[in-house]
Parts: sequence; structure tokens; C-alpha cells
Amino acid sequence: MTDTMLAIEIPEPGGPDALKPCSVPIPDPTPDQILIRNMVAGVNRPDCAQRQGNYHPPVDANPLPGLEVAGEVVACGSETSRYRPGDRVTALTHGGGYAEYTAVHERHCLPWPEDYDAQLAGAIPENFFTVYYNLFTRSRLALGETLLVHGGSSGIGLAAIQLAKASGVTVITTAGTDEKCSFCESAGADKAINYRTENWSHIAQEFAGENKIDVILDMVAGDY
Repeated sequence: MTDTMLAIEIPEPGGPDALKPCSVPIPDPTPDQILIRNMVAGVNRPDCAQRQGNYHPPVDANPLPGLEVAGEVVACGSETSRYRPGDRVTALTHGGGYAEYTAVHERHCLPWPEDYDAQLAGAIPENFFTVYYNLFTRSRLALGETLLVHGGSSGIGLAAIQLAKASGVTVITTAGTDEKCSFCESAGADKAINYRTENWSHIAQEFAGENKIDVILDMVAGDY
């Protein structure tokens, strides 16, 4: 392994042409990190916003874009125990995914599902980790409860529908067009409401009935 790698940087904000190849040092994993040779890197809205100059990474983050990757473990920090070189993982990064290698805390990784290819594995972390943490770790959403998801046709919304339905939860979603509502229901939502043409609040409460709505996932933050 050489000391440098190919990566993508954003010297100046702009369109897709603002993404420029560059050569940077290969990360040296800390004791609690693993080093991944990336096979794919996911593209998420924050990446696009960063490219456009509308998102500034946290001061402790890698300034290179890329928040999720899938690849092969090539090195492990001295305090890691979950993975070893040769394992295939998918990981949530703290920036720096648009590169040949990324160093990631081992707790931010999951084993690569056996029946997934690289592209599918690389699309898991950003949306599904975020949704799982908010719905099940923080909100403690449970079997038999009812969830309302605003923006159900988004990446976060789709992940929420899938995870909630897999956990035995009734899912109500909102979306801005009839086509998006149909998409939400095809993904498993029990009820999808077009918030532009329907009284979504009334319909959602009526659909939930006596069970009420236990958790609301709102990544839209609209003026309701």
C-alpha cells in the first residue's frame, strides 16, 4: 500500500464539475478505528449541499465529502475487536467517503449483508442508521404503535417506512403528490396523505383512531 490515495475535493462551490480529483495521505486509523478500502461511496443531500457551498462540515469532520461507504477492511486499530482485515463492511463516515480509503470508528460499521452487492450495501448507513437511532433508540418506537412520517418519499422517509413495518408498526406518511403517495404505499405505508390537497392532520388522526399517533418523524420541519 502506498502512502497516498485518490480522493475527491471541492476547491470551490459549484455544480458537479466542482468535484476535483486530488491526492491525499491515506488515513492512519486511531486505536478505535478500522481502515476501509472503499468499493462505493453513497451520494446524499449533504454531499450536494457541500458541493454547492450550502453545507459546512463540523470542525472535527474530514473536509472531503462522502458520508457513507462500503468496502473491505484492510487495517484495524489496536483497540478494535469487531472486524479483521478481509471483512466486508458498510459504514457511516465523518466525512471523507469520496476516497479510496476511509478510517471509521468500528461502532459505525455493519457487516455487509451477504445477498447485497457493493452499491446496495453502500446505500444503507446514512439513511438507515439515522432512522433507526431516531425511531428506536431515542423514541423507543415499539410493536403495535403508530408512526407518522412527514416526507415519506424521501430517503429518510423510505427507510422509516421499511424499518417501522418490519417492526410491526402502523405507518402513516405525508407526501406532496399523488404519485409520491402511491410510492409510499407501495413501499409498505398503511396510509399516505397528499398534504397539498388533503387535510393531512385530520386524516392522520382519523386513520390512527383510538390507537393515536405515538411517534412523529419530521425531517421537513415545515410550517404546519
